[in-house]
Amino acid sequence: MQGSASGRNAGARAARVLFVLGCLVIGASARGAAVAVSPVAVYIDSRDRTGTLTLFNPGSRPEEIQVEFAYGYPVSDDDGNVSVQIMDTVPAGEPSAVAWLRAFPRRMVLDPGQRQVMRVMVQPPPGLPDGEYWARALVHSRGGQLPIEQQRGDVTVQLEVETVVVVAVNYRNGSVSTGLEVRDASASQVGDTVRATIDFERTGNAAYLGRVLAELVDAGGRTVADTEEVLAVYKTIRRRLALVPPADAEGPFKVRFTMDTQRDDLPPGGALPSERVVREVDVAQE
Repeated sequence: MQGSASGRNAGARAARVLFVLGCLVIGASARGAAVAVSPVAVYIDSRDRTGTLTLFNPGSRPEEIQVEFAYGYPVSDDDGNVSVQIMDTVPAGEPSAVAWLRAFPRRMVLDPGQRQVMRVMVQPPPGLPDGEYWARALVHSRGGQLPIEQQRGDVTVQLEVETVVVVAVNYRNGSVSTGLEVRDASASQVGDTVRATIDFERTGNAAYLGRVLAELVDAGGRTVADTEEVLAVYKTIRRRLALVPPADAEGPFKVRFTMDTQRDDLPPGGALPSERVVREVDVAQE
């Protein structure tokens, strides 16, 4: 069969997904996205039941926008790599807000340079227990980038690029609180790098949004290296951090983990207050 991009082509779509998380923030707007979305997360409480997202088209072509909601939250693998798990269906018993969320407008066309405020409204059922309920807003945009053409034999395939920006939407009903417990922590030195691993479990009825600071402490009690990362614990999560001691530092070493809810990158009120947690572990030699 023969065809061309303008005629009998094989239709396909390539999706580029940029996760803008309440935990792993990559900027006030999604860098590289066809449409910029801000803020990076939306927190709605039971008093007003309304939040907003601002969409902006920085490109030179109109963007077709569609917004939907799905259930998901950050998870990690055994190596501490974090990703957002988006679920097609909501498992029974999960604290999902998906069924109660509405976006206005849900579909739109953004012209180049145009900015649009989208309202997110919550309609929870009566008698809802206190606690935080989770969802993700999926902002689909297409049309702003020219289709990508690929030649497959004598057939030209046209790939339409769609961008999906994923934003955390958390609904807080009544009294909410959060906290953090350390389930396990360890550190070992391999070559010139100390690899520190820490496992967390959330307490309370809302997600823990904060940061983790890892400090490498030498034999004299001095901090000789440190690293900091944002932290979001919806249920449990593992984080792995790497520290490189300077050549003149003397062991044995310890790693001091400090967790708190200082998050300047989130909207005001996004991170719920919680007590600081500190844990120290010895560094094993491998």
